Amino acid sequence: MFKVKATVTGFGKDETKGPCHFRYKVGDEVIYDGESMTGRICPNMMSAFSQAFQALFASGGRHKEGEVAGSYYPFWHSPQSVFDPAYTKYDGVGFRPTLERPEEGYKFIADETLFDNPPGGKFIIGKGKEKRELSLVCGDNHTRVQFKVEAFDLADRGDALPYYRRAMSILNRAAQKPGIAVNKILSEFTRDEIDNIYPSLGQRIVAILVGELEVMDYVDVKDGAVTITEKGRKKLKSFKASLTTEEKKALKI
Repeated sequence: MFKVKATVTGFGKDETKGPCHFRYKVGDEVIYDGESMTGRICPNMMSAFSQAFQALFASGGRHKEGEVAGSYYPFWHSPQSVFDPAYTKYDGVGFRPTLERPEEGYKFIADETLFDNPPGGKFIIGKGKEKRELSLVCGDNHTRVQFKVEAFDLADRGDALPYYRRAMSILNRAAQKPGIAVNKILSEFTRDEIDNIYPSLGQRIVAILVGELEVMDYVDVKDGAVTITEKGRKKLKSFKASLTTEEKKALKI
């Protein structure tokens, strides 16, 4: 999941004759980080921002014509969970996976059990670095403020935080073993780390998180082999610096 930014890029009309009454200026930004918005939001753009931000938050701009952006969410492959503050040191929020609930007839099997039905019954594992930006235009015909909307980083707030931490743990493994195969990353975690940190891991969710790292240029993936980039090394260093001693020990970072 991704942080999304809308940037004012220009005006479709002469702004000196039809000024924006919200006083947007070229370069103004509105950012969604997975939990909150920062920046000034014109009420006439709320609906357009909401739709664009939701799509890019899910897909990072990788969704193609006819695809539902929400099909890219990693949480389709996550187990059910309960809130347990003792697990905050692992996922940053405090979710404990519950892989079995006999009283509900529930048993999570990685790569088989879906948390819920994806849009249209289809999930997508994103690959590659190609992503698109969205263009928005204010409906005020006197000014026509223009915006570029883009995914610019991994979301690390709200319910995206556990997935972000899992992605960073994968990035750390890739840093330790350059060229590791995507389908071998899972073997770098213990069974306890695979099952009992939210979200629990399987090959599908690992591939999805690698795809998110790839589209943000934190890793290169070639012929199924993952190599951390210089940008990825800087990101990993920043992530490590943000952790407490207890969190580093829990995540083995």
